[in-house]
Amino acid sequence: MSISSKLKEIIDEIVHEELEEASTTGNVPGYQTPYAFTGNDKESKKKKEKQATNSTGYTVVKEMYDQNYPSFKQDEGKNSKQKVNGAIKEINKRLFQIERIINRASKLKSEDGITNDKYWKSTGPRINKIAERLFKVSKKLREIAG
Repeated sequence: MSISSKLKEIIDEIVHEELEEASTTGNVPGYQTPYAFTGNDKESKKKKEKQATNSTGYTVVKEMYDQNYPSFKQDEGKNSKQKVNGAIKEINKRLFQIERIINRASKLKSEDGITNDKYWKSTGPRINKIAERLFKVSKKLREIAG
């Protein structure tokens, strides 16, 4: 037997032993986070909140920028400066999402040759209302900036 074949045999033996001892996660029962991948409907949210508070002892924090004004103003987690700056950051994030939706719809409309007469009866007025709201939002944003 040559030295190289003997060396190969030893290496194979070592590798084989190492592989037999390697650990895997095959025995793990799964994620210990029930309801982690459920929907966002009211029932799912209640289940998530119940699970989070029962098993961990923590409380679920409400989204600061989805509160009504009195709750937003009285929240002591941040000062007014932080709240306003955070709100601007959140507006930017949500506008990015809206912009992405508009771009996709516009691209699909042009690619598939959809004309305005193919819209549902309610779509035209909706677009006009959205445009009005965006104009009002733009005006308010300029007031905040100025």
